[in-house]
Amino acid sequence: MICRVCSGETVEVVLDLGEQPHCNTLIPPEHAAEAEPVYPLRLCYCHDCTTAQIDYTVPKETMFSWYPYVSGTTRTLRDHFDDSAARLVERLGLGGDDLVVDIGSNDGTWLKAFARHGVRGIGVEPAENVVELARADGVETLHRFFEEATAREILHGHGAPSLVTAAGVFFHLEELHSATEGAAILCEAGARFCIQAIYLGEMLSKNHFDNIYHEHLTYWSLTSISSLLELHGLEVFDVSLLPIHGGTMEYLVGRKGANPVQPSVAQLRKDETAAGFDRVETYRAFAERVWEIRDRLLDILTQYRDAGKTVYAFGAPAKGATMLNSFGIDTGFLDCATERNPLKFDQLMPGSRLPIVDEEKADPPDAYLILPWNFLGEFLLRNRDYIMGGGAFIVPLPEPHVITGENFSAYCPEHEQP
Repeated sequence: MICRVCSGETVEVVLDLGEQPHCNTLIPPEHAAEAEPVYPLRLCYCHDCTTAQIDYTVPKETMFSWYPYVSGTTRTLRDHFDDSAARLVERLGLGGDDLVVDIGSNDGTWLKAFARHGVRGIGVEPAENVVELARADGVETLHRFFEEATAREILHGHGAPSLVTAAGVFFHLEELHSATEGAAILCEAGARFCIQAIYLGEMLSKNHFDNIYHEHLTYWSLTSISSLLELHGLEVFDVSLLPIHGGTMEYLVGRKGANPVQPSVAQLRKDETAAGFDRVETYRAFAERVWEIRDRLLDILTQYRDAGKTVYAFGAPAKGATMLNSFGIDTGFLDCATERNPLKFDQLMPGSRLPIVDEEKADPPDAYLILPWNFLGEFLLRNRDYIMGGGAFIVPLPEPHVITGENFSAYCPEHEQP
């Protein structure tokens, strides 16, 4: 393949997860007998610019025209966006005269957090169903993909923004260079650009292979994202590691030379070199750990099945589809998946065909396999009585383990606080 960032041709496959369906294409029960399209899911490494990426692109119209993920579903994510907005408003001195443009704004959760500080916002979102949710909540939202032309449209119709944001979306971009050039156009007009993206370093060190799916085309380190930004006259001037989604890096970006570059940038570059992000052997070792995790997790699930115990999947996220389909976990191991997002109720998960049921209406099983492990802390607090009453959480990553009443306090010490 040709590298998505530098157009180099020395791109090597390091982890092959096989042929998989698009992770967010849920299956209506009446179509359960029909075959669904599958696509290669392979993690690759570019020897030229060090970008980790997948080598097959499912068309963006297939993945994002209708979208079942809603940002405001979990309290953890709502709190994260509240904290992020407050921090950026203070750092950048934003107020009522400023405009924030949010790329991939989903239901407007982050823009609503800025609005609570009196800052105007406009979202750009391709999924019609979540655009409707955002607009119904009073969030001005453009229904389109963000590209260079979109940036010019915003400047013409809304004026120059002070801040451009992109949370959990900058690895989704099929037209990567057009979108980056769009951000550069807004930065040239005076904006700063805040990118929040799952951090490659945390993926590698904590074995988060399930962040690999067709919507995630690229997996960023500071080194690789800088290679992209520099092609468009941009540079990272500060970085912060945030806990959300198992480890997310926040990159503050501006026109090259326009902002003092903070010491955090040089330190992260040094750390990435020490961790071997520029060596393919690091990625090959990660792949080997994935298959070791598969074997241990299947052993746990087999023990529950052979003992006649019921296990449900807790949640039906995109990353859960990768987990189940990569490891061959289906209705032979799990009865169903429980969800709080009504957009997913009464559908089947892609590949595994697990039926998705309303969490509030499902009788509790003997154990849950936690697929959205990135919200584990919230789930533990919410399900304390279930676990202390004999239930269990099977947590697959970073290493498979089981949380029961006996070890609950080690994973959720908050429950002992008055």
